[in-house]
Amino acid sequence: MNPVDNLLSRLSKVRQRKPGSWVACCPAHDDKSPSLYVTEADDGRALLKCWGGCTTEEICAAVGLELRDLFLSKSRRRGARGPSPKAILHEATIVRIAEAQLLQGLPLSAEDQARYELARQRLGVA
Repeated sequence: MNPVDNLLSRLSKVRQRKPGSWVACCPAHDDKSPSLYVTEADDGRALLKCWGGCTTEEICAAVGLELRDLFLSKSRRRGARGPSPKAILHEATIVRIAEAQLLQGLPLSAEDQARYELARQRLGVA
């Protein structure tokens, strides 16, 4: 379960405001009208803001969570996001350079050929 879903399942009067953003009653104080805002960050973190003044630590303690529960683990974060756009661009550049050289009839060195094949594999190019 991701951090936001884990947190939301422990709150009351949860209502989605917009995609990736919810409002709920804060469990850390006697909240009759929802004052806790929960937002899912791009990296999967659960971001909390209680307009009643409660700290994130107080909110977590009130629902039986620890601060680390608001974050994805490193292995889940890496698997969920995949390679960065910068890494994809780098691999694509290697492929383009190698293919341009091959189209000109110039051979690749053994090292360049191996790197070209690795870049194609990483990009999923057949």
